[in-house]
Amino acid sequence: MRRVAMIAWCIAPLVACGECDKPEVTASMDSTTIAVDASAPTSDAGNSSVIGMALISAGTLKAGTPIDRIPRISEEELPSTDVLLSAFYIDLLPYPNEAGAIPTSNVTRDDASRMCEAKGKRLCSELEWERACKGPDNSTYEYGDVYREAACGTGVTIDEAAKRPSGDRNTCKSTFGVLEMHGGVWEWTSSPWGRGSHEVLGVLRGGNAPAGELVGRCANALGRDPTHKSATMGFRCCKGDKSDAKVELKLSTGRALEAKMKGDAVRFLAVAKNAPGSAMASAKTFHTTTSWTWRPAPNEVLTIASGCADFIHGKPKDCMIVVFRDEQAGDAPLASLNVDVGVGEVALAGNARHTRFRALDTNGALYGKAITYTYGRVDISELTPGK
Repeated sequence: MRRVAMIAWCIAPLVACGECDKPEVTASMDSTTIAVDASAPTSDAGNSSVIGMALISAGTLKAGTPIDRIPRISEEELPSTDVLLSAFYIDLLPYPNEAGAIPTSNVTRDDASRMCEAKGKRLCSELEWERACKGPDNSTYEYGDVYREAACGTGVTIDEAAKRPSGDRNTCKSTFGVLEMHGGVWEWTSSPWGRGSHEVLGVLRGGNAPAGELVGRCANALGRDPTHKSATMGFRCCKGDKSDAKVELKLSTGRALEAKMKGDAVRFLAVAKNAPGSAMASAKTFHTTTSWTWRPAPNEVLTIASGCADFIHGKPKDCMIVVFRDEQAGDAPLASLNVDVGVGEVALAGNARHTRFRALDTNGALYGKAITYTYGRVDISELTPGK
């Protein structure tokens, strides 16, 4: 029989606070902290059913990921959109919310909802889940903005992670005191997948995967058939009035790669000069050889520009290729490469996330490079033979 270790928590009396987005008073027991303040749902004040839950104060969630942050899934995440949420409670651990227990799994979304209701609670919405994870400061991960694999034990397969007992990773804790929102099972939420899919999908949050830096972010989500059940899919419960806020993300698409008729030389020069190790750091003009609009993923529009600082006696001087996002992200270069001459050809290499260019060096020899997009990150590397 599985041995289940029980943990006890207490909630301090509610006190007034001057800033509802910041927990004013905390009470702790067994290394678990529960934030309390006057923004608690009044219907639950003093209710014993909130023992073992964290109070998430009313405040503003910056939902999703800023467009200049890496990694980011542009077709699944809002661009750091302000969402005002009321106060609510959330279980400290995945259901059954007991330290030492293996999280309950193999449940559909409706199963999870009924099990929460049986305890006088409800299934959390995905934005409530994200708020509880990001904390009042809207951090990328529950423990801060810099990825730490060991904090939540992320970076392993979900099959392995789902077998872990709850309550043994105290470093995996949000500022609100919520534990182990990542590193274990995926967690059902009550929300629909409002991201342009024609399928009827439900949203899960948390979880684990070898790509821990990506999956371990509070903004990450997974869409699945709400009637599906798996040993890797569980849930946790919330309590209090449910928020109506939801993710509604329109997907903007277009041709994956298209040549621009005329490049913005002034803008291209400013970007090229800011690129690390730029050959054009002191250039006064960007003589454009080619420029392209690149859409490697929905809601992502990049520019690939090639040019030289000058031509002396017909020979190019200080040439570069630079890849950058449009003005909304500040025109910061995502990738760049100093080249001998301006690049004449850019083409797709298999799919929209992979392009390649070919050019002649000053000795007339042909060479090529690959440009790859991976969740907001752009890399220029050696071209695979045959491409």
